[in-house]
Amino acid sequence: MGLFGKKEKLPDGIRVQYYDGELVEFPCNYPCQLLLMEDVLRITRIKPYVEVKLNRNRILNIEIFSEPEYMAKYRGTAVDTSKSVSIKKIYFVFNYYSKDGDKKHMDFWGTATESIKIMKMREELVSNQSPSSYEI
Repeated sequence: MGLFGKKEKLPDGIRVQYYDGELVEFPCNYPCQLLLMEDVLRITRIKPYVEVKLNRNRILNIEIFSEPEYMAKYRGTAVDTSKSVSIKKIYFVFNYYSKDGDKKHMDFWGTATESIKIMKMREELVSNQSPSSYEI
């Protein structure tokens, strides 16, 4: 808005770039925010505003990769597209169960600053998970 107009309030959360997954209304490399709430992970896009909620109990884990590690695992080639030597992309892969029970993942990227916040989110998720046992 103008010089003296109200500034649009951004939702709380960790600001990252959406990269890949099942979020239909989120273009690749578009900014969004992640907020882990008591019962859901809220993913929001600002313009136009879109909100997606994923039940917290359906999140399996959060993986954190450097760009070459992510590209090697999910794209088959270990490439680094960072234009700056000092600022590297870090990818965050949220593995979860869809409503149908299928294993899915959503991928986001950010920098080291966001990486620390995502690590704290991952620790919070793990600390609230109930014990499990299974055979392989």
